[in-house]
Amino acid sequence: MNGIFDAEKYMHAPSLILIAISCILIGIAFAIIYKKQESPPKAWKALVVFVLGMITFSFTFNLSDEVVSVPIIPIGVALLSWLLRRKGNEGRWQRFRRFAWLGFIWNFIFLGASLLAIPLDEMMYPKADISTYMMDIKRASLMATHPNSKEVTLNKEELERQMNKMKQKKIESESWYYGINEDSGYKEMFPYILTGTVPKKGRGLETLIFVEEDGKGLLITPNKGHQVYYRLEESILTGGAIEG
Repeated sequence: MNGIFDAEKYMHAPSLILIAISCILIGIAFAIIYKKQESPPKAWKALVVFVLGMITFSFTFNLSDEVVSVPIIPIGVALLSWLLRRKGNEGRWQRFRRFAWLGFIWNFIFLGASLLAIPLDEMMYPKADISTYMMDIKRASLMATHPNSKEVTLNKEELERQMNKMKQKKIESESWYYGINEDSGYKEMFPYILTGTVPKKGRGLETLIFVEEDGKGLLITPNKGHQVYYRLEESILTGGAIEG
């Protein structure tokens, strides 16, 4: 999708699926509570009370790259209780209190959806699977990032052949650091960038893919999560006296 707003960039399919299910469940609960009222209030008033009941004091933290909020104090419920009970009108609070508490409960349903989105994300977008970061390579091309890089070209056929054979390896940051600071001068370990690739849809993922000098390593930096490193069996670069 091209334009001013790129929905794919912000979309996260696991979260959207679980939020949709949560909305259906809360909608069913709202309808049941409304129908069981002997003298139900106007639907729009009940909806306003439900929304205000969602106001809470929450504790927010990051868990596996997901923002999680745990509701602690039902501020909206307390405020509604005070407003609706004014002048001794206990009956008005009794008509609306279930909708207010349903709004507070929604926060826990949303919390559950956020937690379930973490394993669902791993199921749909395995971090060890290269297709999560490079689903489509039809328009892949190579770009040199270092002035002393060799004149090489991308062997797209070899890249396609090895798509299902790449193995994720531990990032050897310490050895790479010493490798680029040799006495003989600066040595760039990843002098090329692989452009034109498309990650798996539905995660809002964007990637920066660096290609190792020998053409057998890919260092992927995603906009979500941590860097990953893949090692190939054969070089995907040709020319420039690339060693096999």
